[in-house]
This record gives sequence, C-alpha cells and structure tokens, in this order.
Amino acid sequence: MATTHPYLHTMKYAITKKDYEALRNRLANAAVQDTGASDSWIHTLLFTSYRSRVLPAHMQQPESLSTFALHYYNNDPTYLLLERYLEEEQDSAMVTEAECRALLSGETSWLLDRRNPVLRDFYTALTDQMLLPQVLLTYHREAYTLDGMNLWVALDSDIRTTLQHMDFLDPDLLARDTADQTGRMLLEISYSNTIPDSILCMLEETAPRRKPLPGTHLPV
Repeated sequence: MATTHPYLHTMKYAITKKDYEALRNRLANAAVQDTGASDSWIHTLLFTSYRSRVLPAHMQQPESLSTFALHYYNNDPTYLLLERYLEEEQDSAMVTEAECRALLSGETSWLLDRRNPVLRDFYTALTDQMLLPQVLLTYHREAYTLDGMNLWVALDSDIRTTLQHMDFLDPDLLARDTADQTGRMLLEISYSNTIPDSILCMLEETAPRRKPLPGTHLPV
C-alpha cells in the first residue's frame, strides 16, 4: 500500500468498518479522487532478508536499508512495478509477467541483462543478502487528494495476506488462499508540510478506535 507521490511524512492506522464508511463519505465530499490510484485492486509481494536467520551472529553483516516490493493492479499481471524503498527515497522499474514468473522460479540473471539500476540493486539483494519473498498482500484502494494541498489520503479495504508467493500472478488462486480471512481496513495519510484542520478534525473522529501501524511501506 504505497504511493508514488514524493511526500515527506506518512501515517498509517488500522480502522474499523464503521470509521472506514464514515471517512469514505467525508472524503468523497471534501476531496477529489486521485484518478491515478483510486478504486483499484492491488496485489503486492514483499521481500525480506533471511540472512539473520541462517547465519551465526559473528558472520552477519550490516543489511542494506533498501526494501523491495512487486505490484500489479486490477488483476492484470501483464506488467508489474518493482519498487525500491531507501529511507525517504523511492524508485521503481517495470517488470513483465514473463520476467516475474522467471523470478518466482529462481531465475535472476535477467535482472542484470536489463541494465537498470533498480533491478541491479534487487539482484544484489537477492544474491548477497538472501532476500526472499515474505508476504503477499491483496487489497482494494481508494485514494483522495485536496485541491491545492500537498496531501494524499488512501483508504485500503479487504486487506488479505498469504505466504503462498507462487500464487502471486494468479488472482483466482489468491482469492482461494485468503477465502477464510476477514479483510482488514487501513487509513494512510501522506503529506509534506502540514495536515489541514478540516482533515485533522475528520481524523479525530476515528481516534478512539484506530490503531497506529509501523511506518513500513505498503503497496501502490
């Protein structure tokens, strides 16, 4: 659940269904839906390093601050987006479905053939840092912006997770893998300077029930 907008600050909260519906109605009246991100289904595969789990402490080396995630949208994996997150910086590279299938099968040489710095960094993380698929997320996102404000608000619903990363490119299998889950809901706010009073008042209504989440990157 990530945004490509260059905002400096991000806040994430788990919210209830009642607050999701209330915020959705208020935002629809106060904001303009972001046509680049609104009303879309997003599938995300997150990667993490397993080096610390398999090497003795005296052999471990400082890990790269970069983290990576693969995304595709609206159940169409024809083209995917590989995103690299490094502190406040975010870069991306396009990946084809065939390349992604090769990656899931353990073939990584094509990452170097593309001569793309993001893909080369990903190759290094996969080979040197033992970076492997960790969690697969699927969710629905509605995003909003305010006219003249450097602010982006997203409501993510029906959030489901699975460890079956080989099913990443098959939405039907993803639905089967997560059929027994009750989809969670998330509010994400990204901004550069300040949050306007109108949005702060709106958020205060959810304060008694919402739960802050760590500042990890969630998926476009």
